[in-house]
Amino acid sequence: MTPQDWIALGLIALTPVLMLVAIYLIRREIKQAARRGPVEPPRSHAPPLQLKTTEAQRAQWRLGRQRHPRAIADLTDDVETLLKRVKAGG
Repeated sequence: MTPQDWIALGLIALTPVLMLVAIYLIRREIKQAARRGPVEPPRSHAPPLQLKTTEAQRAQWRLGRQRHPRAIADLTDDVETLLKRVKAGG
């Protein structure tokens, strides 16, 4: 066997050993974190959300009774606001 073959075999044999070491270290870290106590997620106090459209206007839009260009602009602004809020919260 050539030296390259021995190197390849050594790397293949080293992979399970490294996996076992990683598993051991992860388990140890989890146990240490569990001993420290529960971690409370940070509580965020989001400001109230102010949309440009009212619930009645959105209901009219869903029924197809409101097709004014200003209503479309307001609805797209509301969708954009909600998407920003979702991205900021997640």
